[in-house]
Amino acid sequence: MPRVSKKAKPKEKVAAAAVEQPMEDKRSFSARHVWVLPDEENCVATVGITDYLAEDMDSILSIDMPLPGDELEIDTFCIHLHMHNHIHHLRSPLSGRVLEVNKEVMDNTSLLHLDPNKHWLYKMEYDDPDELELLMSAQQYARHLDQL
Repeated sequence: MPRVSKKAKPKEKVAAAAVEQPMEDKRSFSARHVWVLPDEENCVATVGITDYLAEDMDSILSIDMPLPGDELEIDTFCIHLHMHNHIHHLRSPLSGRVLEVNKEVMDNTSLLHLDPNKHWLYKMEYDDPDELELLMSAQQYARHLDQL
């Protein structure tokens, strides 16, 4: 698998991409570079990694993900991205139950580098809608990236 450059996109372009979401896309972001696309009517959220994290990481060799039915607590480790000499641990942005994992991404981890906004990691039913308020809007996330 080819190595993806850590500096393929300047952080300004990644920050701009976070702000330039389609109007119907109501993603929220964690400070740890995970995005959440909530379906508030059904209390279901799609979870993925941000452009910034995808560009900052080496090629992902494999992913350990939670299983459907697993209970996740907010801010606990739930995903492990295996790279050549490193494992990057991701925390759950919300509390709830895993409904589905993206098998396509598990089978082809390079998809996360190609388009992390399209290729999500898992879908979950979240317990507390108030936890969404702990996440950042696209504009807040862009300001967060500017401070890194």
